[in-house]
Amino acid sequence: MAASLVGRFSRLLVQSSGSLVDSSSHIHTQASPLLFHASEKLCGQPMKKRKSMDPQVAAARTQKKLKRIDKEIKRLSRFSKILKPVDEIEGDRRRLMAAVERKREPTVLTFEESESRALLQKAWTCYRTNRHHDMVQVFSKVSAAQQEALEELRAESEELYQAAIQKDESLIPLTFEGPKETPPIKYYDAPDGDYVDTTRKF
Repeated sequence: MAASLVGRFSRLLVQSSGSLVDSSSHIHTQASPLLFHASEKLCGQPMKKRKSMDPQVAAARTQKKLKRIDKEIKRLSRFSKILKPVDEIEGDRRRLMAAVERKREPTVLTFEESESRALLQKAWTCYRTNRHHDMVQVFSKVSAAQQEALEELRAESEELYQAAIQKDESLIPLTFEGPKETPPIKYYDAPDGDYVDTTRKF
């Protein structure tokens, strides 16, 4: 069986002239009694002849490419300085466009009104200055009285003086309840906390 197969393959490799075909590249089956066929060697396609180009034309093309690249670099560098827009800072563009229409002209005051406001401002300034001076005097008197009492206490007893100048630890954890910036609204029904996120994604 093996000998018959070798004989058949040897017949395929021998051409009519009797020389061996060493340039076969493919073996495939076909509907012939031999079931095998050796194809001829397929040579590569010859290279195309390179066209000669004028040096000036080549230089012009190179300059054109460089100009295009420089233009793109400038465009990218110009857009790189543009920051990402923030709606909270920029605001509503429709209102910005209508800013000219919504702009109010400054109110022109009469001479009597301007004088009245100036006098009121001066009176308020004098009142606040006198109030500050009075408070400073009160604090100075209290501090002087406290220092005088401590000196008299030290003259009487050093132990009592040392006990008097000790820190009162019970006064340190203080809690204050003052007026709120916005007073609470009576019978206000607070929302559940659901919201729609409208933040832009970049």
